[in-house]
Amino acid sequence: PTAPIANRVSDLLARMTLEEKVAQMRVIWLGKFGIFGADERLVPDKAAKAFANGIGQIARPADTMGTARFRTARFRDPEDAAKIANEMQRFLVEHTRLGIPALFHEETAHGLQASGATVFPIPPAIASTWDPDLVEQVYTVTAREARLRGATIGLSPVLDLMREPRFGRMEEFFSEDPYLTGAMGIAAVRGLQGRTRPLGRDRVFATLKHFVHGSPQSGLNIAPANMSERDLRENYLVPFAHVVKHANPAMVMPSYNEVGGIPAHANPDLLKKTGRDLLGFKGVYMSDYGGIENLVKHHHMAANNDDAAVLALNAGVDAELPEGAAYGNLPALVRQGRVAEAQIDAAVARILALKFEAGLFEQPYAELKLVTRGTNTASDIALARKVAQKALILLKNDGVLPLDPQAKLRLAVIGPNAVEPIFGGYSGENAKAVGILAGIEAAAGPGIAIRNADGVWITQPDANGRPGHNSYIPVPAADNAARIAEAIDVAQNSDVILLVLGDRPEVTREAVQFEQPGDRDSLNLIGDQDKLVEAMLATGKPFITLLLNGRPLSVPHLAEKANALVEGWYLGQEGGNAFADVLFGKINPGGKLTVSIPRSVGDLPIFYNRHPSADVNQYVEGKHTALFPFGYGLSYTSFDISEPRLTKKEIGVSESFTVEVDLTNTGHLPGDEVVQLYICDEFSTVPRPLLELKAFQRITLKAGEKRTVRFDLTPADLAFWTLDMIWAVEPGSFTILVGSSSASLRSTILVVRN
Repeated sequence: PTAPIANRVSDLLARMTLEEKVAQMRVIWLGKFGIFGADERLVPDKAAKAFANGIGQIARPADTMGTARFRTARFRDPEDAAKIANEMQRFLVEHTRLGIPALFHEETAHGLQASGATVFPIPPAIASTWDPDLVEQVYTVTAREARLRGATIGLSPVLDLMREPRFGRMEEFFSEDPYLTGAMGIAAVRGLQGRTRPLGRDRVFATLKHFVHGSPQSGLNIAPANMSERDLRENYLVPFAHVVKHANPAMVMPSYNEVGGIPAHANPDLLKKTGRDLLGFKGVYMSDYGGIENLVKHHHMAANNDDAAVLALNAGVDAELPEGAAYGNLPALVRQGRVAEAQIDAAVARILALKFEAGLFEQPYAELKLVTRGTNTASDIALARKVAQKALILLKNDGVLPLDPQAKLRLAVIGPNAVEPIFGGYSGENAKAVGILAGIEAAAGPGIAIRNADGVWITQPDANGRPGHNSYIPVPAADNAARIAEAIDVAQNSDVILLVLGDRPEVTREAVQFEQPGDRDSLNLIGDQDKLVEAMLATGKPFITLLLNGRPLSVPHLAEKANALVEGWYLGQEGGNAFADVLFGKINPGGKLTVSIPRSVGDLPIFYNRHPSADVNQYVEGKHTALFPFGYGLSYTSFDISEPRLTKKEIGVSESFTVEVDLTNTGHLPGDEVVQLYICDEFSTVPRPLLELKAFQRITLKAGEKRTVRFDLTPADLAFWTLDMIWAVEPGSFTILVGSSSASLRSTILVVRN
């Protein structure tokens, strides 16, 4: 244990057969259920067959997939899930030739995806807090809950950019902006892994995903992402570069799609030249689920799994998820001379190094007595509520908000998303979750009379009357017409309407099966929700709308007609309580958009940091502008941000500089403002974006309070890839802009000289 990890790895590798080495590159997922008997105890003979040469990883020890017996409450209980993980680990340690423990991985996009674990808001909402310290706390809790159940790897954060909102996986992404995504990614990795390595006992290794999705054609999952090398370096690689440099992530997962015409899992230029040489990544590349087999099925690049394994290994993929179907034949491929054993050794060395670093050879087991009491604690629930509070974005308010909780008021809570807590994809189950209606009922004073109606359903429920979550099934128009009629009756007998609209997991998600799509060709409210909006407008009552959704939605009519509009994304287990806090003014909303909201799908792409030539012309229908711009969000109070001041008006290309602004709360309530700093390189050897976010701070001020906000910038903030693809600062004029959103800025000029 006291020897250097590199020495321990070399020693162990020297003892291993080729088959044992390859087993370390493989994973078992659904296959793990086959090693348990009817009594849910591990069967040694079955385990001996499955783990004949050991195993590198075991996928999702806390999942509930597989046979019916593992869908019981016993398996979903945190402590019992950890017991099952320990049984598999104990067999590997005590009953395989070399006793090498396994790594366990879990999904950790916005909390551990396991029953009973804390469910935080989805990544677009987490990022809408613009609070990296808070984000680090989220993933610290996630890491602890995962490690308590035996996991050592978290499959997050996702660093893809939200530039194609038709793509159902938008709900997994932080932002359209490279810098903001990188900042959130750094915070997430620090939360998962800790700020220093080696890995602590309450942490898990982080996995950067997905290298690199880009913007898939037509917004369809797995479709090619066509991007130039310059676009890749200027945008899609930026978050990965920042996180690799500042947070030392252990793992990177390639994307399913083509990157520059070559599938990521078979792309040595991407994984080796770009990932390792350019970005400096030194950890483990592990495939996305089925990513290597997809070289056969989806990309038609390999004739069979053997060919796919050769392509992936040559590209640099170290481990195959989820079952190792292609890599299982690597020993034969080595003996045939198609791959070198040295390639196997290099991959296995990286994997073994993580096992030694995690302390698995000294303490391979989950501590059962800690699992339940360390999961979804009171402080974890309070944190989930705080994140949801800070994530809520006030997009419009004519003064109707906040409502007085002590007023005498008839409130109609109407809409398909009003009752059920909606978590989005890669979420666990949590019986403590609070939906919007329940949160409002708990917070409302005795004078507020609340009535509820569904208004419409987005999708038909399953055979048991519950929302399906598997397939989107359009609702018969007559059924929704009856629900709208009921909603009209409720609304007409109310003083104020709250409409809770948006998405459901059945229509916004990762499309993993052809029969279960999650991508869309429209960004409108799906189904009959627009009919419900028109019916509520016809009542003449003031109405507030809360959107709960996994992708940006185009709602220009709603934005024009609603008295107030709030973007919530999916708010996690405390969403109902958090929204009630904002609705009744206990909390002043301060979230900001991390993505530009389009007026229609025809405006795509609409991301804010476009090149100058992108908007020289306009559509017949009008100018190409966002419905709500990047960085936008209102408050119940008002703020003033002064013109920016530079400590130096002129600097050299290698000099740093400081920008200061005065932020003043000019209203009558305490509140939060996100001060955002952008730059614009006025003239350069290649076109540059009109705006680039380079710094931000979320500040809380009392009514009337004033504070000076300081930003320290370095040459790296002005540098870019020149005409010759050299990372450098060019002399010239830079506009420095500071404000409350990308569309509300004050500026000054910085001159950079040789």
